[in-house]
Amino acid sequence: MSDAPHPRAPRLPWRHLLAAAVVALGLGGVTPLAPQGALATPQTGAVPGQDAGLSQDAVLGQDAQLEPTDLGDGVEGQLSADLVLHDGGALSPGEAVTATILLSNRTDQIASAGEISFHIDDETIDTRYDLTAWTENTQSFPDFSLGTEVYRQTVDQVHPGSTLEFTVTIPASATQFLAASSFGTRGLTLQWHADGGIAAQGRSSFVWDAESPANPVGISPVVPIVTDLGDEGLLDAVELEQLTAPEGDLTQLLDAVAGTSATLAIDPRLLVSIRALGADAPETAVAWLERLESLEDPSFALEFADASLTLQAQAGLEAPIETTGFRFETSQHEFFTEVQPTPTPTEPTGTETPGSTNGTDAPEVEGQADSTGELPLETSLTEPGETDPAQTNPSQTDPAQTGAGEPDADDAADEEEPILEPREAPEAEELLEFDYTRPDLSWPASGTVESLEALTDWGAETIILAGDQATSSPDRSATPSSQQQIAGTEVLVTDQTLDAAIASAVTAESTLEFQDASTDIASLLAVIAREAPNEVRQIVTVLPREALADPELLGELLAGLTDNSWTAIDAIPTRADDPSILPETELVPGGYAQETVTEFLELTSALERGMNLTALYEDPQAVDQELQVALLWTIRNSVIETDAWPGERAEFTEFATGVADEISIVGDSEIQLIGHESSLPLFIENASDRDVTVELRLRPTTGHLTVDEVTTVTIPAGTVTRATLPVQAIANGVSGVEATLWTTTNVQLNNSAEFVVNVNASLETVAVGILIGAGVLLFVLGIWRTIRRRTRDNAAEVEESSESESAPTESSNND
Repeated sequence: MSDAPHPRAPRLPWRHLLAAAVVALGLGGVTPLAPQGALATPQTGAVPGQDAGLSQDAVLGQDAQLEPTDLGDGVEGQLSADLVLHDGGALSPGEAVTATILLSNRTDQIASAGEISFHIDDETIDTRYDLTAWTENTQSFPDFSLGTEVYRQTVDQVHPGSTLEFTVTIPASATQFLAASSFGTRGLTLQWHADGGIAAQGRSSFVWDAESPANPVGISPVVPIVTDLGDEGLLDAVELEQLTAPEGDLTQLLDAVAGTSATLAIDPRLLVSIRALGADAPETAVAWLERLESLEDPSFALEFADASLTLQAQAGLEAPIETTGFRFETSQHEFFTEVQPTPTPTEPTGTETPGSTNGTDAPEVEGQADSTGELPLETSLTEPGETDPAQTNPSQTDPAQTGAGEPDADDAADEEEPILEPREAPEAEELLEFDYTRPDLSWPASGTVESLEALTDWGAETIILAGDQATSSPDRSATPSSQQQIAGTEVLVTDQTLDAAIASAVTAESTLEFQDASTDIASLLAVIAREAPNEVRQIVTVLPREALADPELLGELLAGLTDNSWTAIDAIPTRADDPSILPETELVPGGYAQETVTEFLELTSALERGMNLTALYEDPQAVDQELQVALLWTIRNSVIETDAWPGERAEFTEFATGVADEISIVGDSEIQLIGHESSLPLFIENASDRDVTVELRLRPTTGHLTVDEVTTVTIPAGTVTRATLPVQAIANGVSGVEATLWTTTNVQLNNSAEFVVNVNASLETVAVGILIGAGVLLFVLGIWRTIRRRTRDNAAEVEESSESESAPTESSNND
């Protein structure tokens, strides 16, 4: 995509194009011009298309009555007429005027068919006061204030609750009476004639772009390079790829500002988000950052995430909150550095060097035969006076047409690619590094500066100050340059009327809104140019400090300001060597509501509590850094005191301190404990999304138990882990136990639990006694059984012995 701005043609609906085409073809009637300085007599012209036998609805589309567009300040129960000029509100001699007309009926009656007429003021608008009065006083109908009527045509009826929208082209002949007029802003009035009178009128203005000796007004726009994407910290790879794609918002933003001298207010969060991803950064994001670094536009750094300095100062902080590092992100990625390889020395090939002579030192002479008796190949075979074709036609000696001086294949092989070597993750200073051209600049949010002293104490040297916070001289006759001083501090006072008009243009939600705002900008700057035509003035203007939904609108606006003869885009004024010589103004103190300051102090308390809890994690320092980044994102200027502010505060508080509620003790409320020394089993649940390490502590409520130790437990994210804690029973009975969770740095978490423990310390002694008694009894029984068995065995032996002795006696008696 080109670096040049990309102006867009007006994106008109098809019915607008059709109506404009019909007018251009001459199908509509044009009212003859009145003499210069005289009011034109109302005459009836034809609606575009009527002469061709078409109704207005046919030309504009059957749904024209239902067009919802409404740019006017219509009041319920009334009719209203609005016109929006095309082409940026500038009209050169010989050009036609093209405008979109909106006729709205907010009554309950049909507005009858009638006419519309256009009137150009005979005099230029020469002051900002007159321009404001002209634009706002749309309901005044005296004809003498409208100037010359230049065009008239008929219009159809408008139904209740409807808006009729169509395009009108006023031919160049209608503005011939301005041919000899001077450059300047002129009023343009639209009148809607219906029901026998003037039903409504609308006003606009345009710049008659005749030659002018007035010096162009220098405009120094300050463009924030920011994004609203992200959640609590840095941008991830998916978000960066979306933003830096060829049609991404950040890409289009650089397209809009490249080469325009607009001053870039860069959010360092973008730089860090890309660099902290290391090798995982999207190629489009890396290329975008390289392009940003190569731009020649002036630049300065916003606070990280565009955090509000003035809120921190008003809250009494001694120093602004700063990021100490980004290890929470860099630790997840790999980083490499390019190293040029060491050239490899080439080995001799053994071929003869130029000038060698086959073993002799004498050089060969052209045309002289070598040792073989043949002429060398390098010898010219042409006769004296003839031209060697090879010398005049390089293709004969260089068929590939490589040409002298181009590297051959061997040279290309010697050019090795750089080697990527792993490196340590970069520190914060390297991630934040950028070559800002205006590091002295500070840009507080509009209306929030309570005192310049805090900002200068924190390093600001030149402060971009909203126009409503600087006094203006009561006898001022012309818009001053922005570069001024307050008590010796250089300030660049913005023009808030211009700021508001530019904001309307770059945030426009339709082509008509953009064209309307562009016309307001052109008219205002033309008035400023005529105020002091011989002075060289430079006005600083700022864009909304938020991501633009359509950055192309900015490019189109800057292109228009560059093309206008009465404006020029300039770099922001160079810092004065001695601010005391600048025009002096005074600060109109501003600031945030006290409620907002209190809410911010609550956020700092949440940050402190959150940092006390980071010992739960494996890398407490990395989590500390993540919390700092999240707080700065929460207090960004674009969200403070908006509808999103309460939700942002709640999200940060939950992020910082929520883990204290997400770790709890679960399980039964009654535990049986037997014996003097045992372990009490408890279950700990971690409902957070990170692994945590906690200390489990017990406190008995009676003297039945003593606990002398704590248990350290690591619980993976989203799990329940069993923990055991050694306890000692002193006496039997029922004891209450309170279990609490702590960080390893002695910070108690929010959840605790109470248990009832049934202590049976003597039951262990009884059980041991029973076991010993049972053992003794078994031993005695064993001995008794053994003795009894032996006695029985001995008796049996005696009996057997007696029987054996009596047997021979009986035998002898028988004999």
